[in-house]
Amino acid sequence: MAPEGLLDERRALRRREFLIAGAATGLAVAGPVNYAAMARAAKVPVATGGSFAHGVSSGFPSPRGATLWTRVSGLERSSKVSLEVATDAHFRHVVHRAHPTAAAAKDFTVHAHVGGLKPAHEYHYRFHTKHKNSRVGTFRTLPPPDSNQTLRIGFYSCQSYEAGYYNALASLAREKDLDLVLCLGDYIYEHHYYDGPADRVDKTGKNKDGDVQTLAEYRQKYRLYQSDKNLQALHAAHPFVVIWDDHEVEDNYAGTGPDSKQPDPTLENSGYPRRVPFGKRRKNGYRAFFEAMPRMPHRGDPNLIYGSIRLGKMAELYLTDERQYRDPQPCQDALLTDCPDDLAPGRTFLGSKQKRWLKRAVPKSKARWNLLASETMMMALDSVPGSHANQDQWDGYSAEREEILSHLHSKNVKNLVVLSGDIHTFIAGNLTTTGEQSGTPVGTELVGGSVTSLGLPEETGIPAATLEALRQSSDPHVIYAEFERRGYCVVTVKKEELLGEFKAVSTTQQPSSPATSLAKFQVKSGTPKIEKV
Repeated sequence: MAPEGLLDERRALRRREFLIAGAATGLAVAGPVNYAAMARAAKVPVATGGSFAHGVSSGFPSPRGATLWTRVSGLERSSKVSLEVATDAHFRHVVHRAHPTAAAAKDFTVHAHVGGLKPAHEYHYRFHTKHKNSRVGTFRTLPPPDSNQTLRIGFYSCQSYEAGYYNALASLAREKDLDLVLCLGDYIYEHHYYDGPADRVDKTGKNKDGDVQTLAEYRQKYRLYQSDKNLQALHAAHPFVVIWDDHEVEDNYAGTGPDSKQPDPTLENSGYPRRVPFGKRRKNGYRAFFEAMPRMPHRGDPNLIYGSIRLGKMAELYLTDERQYRDPQPCQDALLTDCPDDLAPGRTFLGSKQKRWLKRAVPKSKARWNLLASETMMMALDSVPGSHANQDQWDGYSAEREEILSHLHSKNVKNLVVLSGDIHTFIAGNLTTTGEQSGTPVGTELVGGSVTSLGLPEETGIPAATLEALRQSSDPHVIYAEFERRGYCVVTVKKEELLGEFKAVSTTQQPSSPATSLAKFQVKSGTPKIEKV
């Protein structure tokens, strides 16, 4: 199935590659030649100094290519860099050379789409200025559309810099044979939330307190996060697919406004004084996100992030946007209290256009497995039976959840597996049309914990043992939960089964702690049930 949001991007890129090729070979192309643009391009100097202090990254792979990214520090004006892509780590067999621009208007980031590669092949890439070289990055192109080869996907979310060291990312970088790494959001945190190691204090922002609101401040935040060596290692090791959640802009924002629990427009959700109106802040956060990520903006809608990626015949990965189009949370986003309003019909989580796309795209796909990337947990999480604990996730929009899942069930969609984050907890369970145990089985869900951000015991003051007792009594559809460990999940997709493995580090408060296996799960093809192995 052709991905709606991402297909337009690839069509635009193919057209651009054709035009470039035509110019290079002397082919006549329709339309007037823009000599002024060509003259401007010719005046862009070659970067001589500078450095690649924030690493390299590949992203949004396809069977024939990927988007390659870097940032060049120390430049004073837009400059060209060199890019090489090779089939070997020593660059004896270079298959692609280009000279993309590190644009001042984009914080000197570089975004270069590389096409014409072979499916299911590993490639190495590097950038150069005249006197500096980047590190070498590696990526693998996706399998061809008719492939039944096994897939391996690592996914994670919630990497607060201040909360601790990125030990989980170091281990994820070392995982073998990953086709891609999926980040489900909260790549940055726009404000100070956690106290961690002394050398992880975040001093970004005008007041050097970690609170960022202007475009320059968001850019500063991404530079801080991407200075981390473990995050750089992850980006260099595997192709990256990313969607945002809330902290890329502001905690628990909803659509065009802030969190519904904050009645004062002069204050952030955290109570911190607002220096920039929310609409402008959201615009700043979105722009900085696209600058810092290895992805090309959608030509018709520069803020569009939803769409799907076909992974051979084995799977289709559906990317969602659960922030930009949603209605405000019901009941002023209350936690751990009953909220009848979350069942009210007509309230939207995805927005009408995205919802129509998802309801059409999933049944239409010919892939064997349907992987739904959800920033927030889709299964119900109750404080007491029938009373949803968290209105900021799908529970706060229960009617739309049931509408979508009931539709997928009526269309006989098989092998639906939701991959989610946000809640800083490892969770595995069975997904029904209502999200509750009482609904009709429709799929399964794996919630991949967090990299560093603290979990429910710290944020609610409720001990893990008490939370587990509540889980067993209120959420029987959840078969596993781990509230105290930090880490990520690796999913292995085979023809007859999907395997999920939670991996966790022993600490985030020391700079080294390898991840070990926490729990393993199996979903058999054709059966909407998850089992602990």
